[in-house]
Amino acid sequence: MAGQQKPQTLRIGSVAPDFEADSTEGRIRFYDYIGDDWALLFFIPDDFTPVATTELVIFAYLQREFAERNVKFVVVSTQNRPSSDGGHVPHSEWLKDINEIYPNPDPHAVRFPLVTDADGKLSYLYDILDMKDVQNLNATDDVTTGKAFKSRTLFIVGPLWESKHHIRMTFNYPAAVGFNIPEVFRGLGALQVSDAACVRTPANWVPGGDVVVPPLMPEAEAM
Repeated sequence: MAGQQKPQTLRIGSVAPDFEADSTEGRIRFYDYIGDDWALLFFIPDDFTPVATTELVIFAYLQREFAERNVKFVVVSTQNRPSSDGGHVPHSEWLKDINEIYPNPDPHAVRFPLVTDADGKLSYLYDILDMKDVQNLNATDDVTTGKAFKSRTLFIVGPLWESKHHIRMTFNYPAAVGFNIPEVFRGLGALQVSDAACVRTPANWVPGGDVVVPPLMPEAEAM
């Protein structure tokens, strides 16, 4: 990756970069996989870690609820647990462990792709790791000076006006702190309600709660 240009700064409203990569469901292209649906693009620091394991378990239990809202999951991991052959332990081994430790009956088994990012290219593309971080990626699991600084980042990707695949919301947590997944669900619901009805959601809004009607909206439409 020497000499590679700095990735674009991704903000709310930016187009989410497309990518192609290996995953637990084979080779996938991000845009093709999500199609016209919304997506939760979830970058985790490493496989086989306790915090990420709890997150995947909870997301697995909520797959049906998210699917009802036309949402697909894509999880990206730097996958830096070394294997005996000098490579990396595959994501499938982690999923096997998860399903053995947390026996999830169908449809709660993990049924979304875990994408390989052992070289850090996808994390760099999405501006989660800088070049120094990428170069230090496999030095150690520790987050310390001179080693890869890892975080857990989630992008809600969806339509914006008449265009697809835009970043609609972001969540960025330090590696030591797990996601508040109900807040992810709430944020997605707020976006979809706002898009569907041209309204706003107030502080502490929850799905099914009252919304804010823009002052210029005609009364008949607001009702």
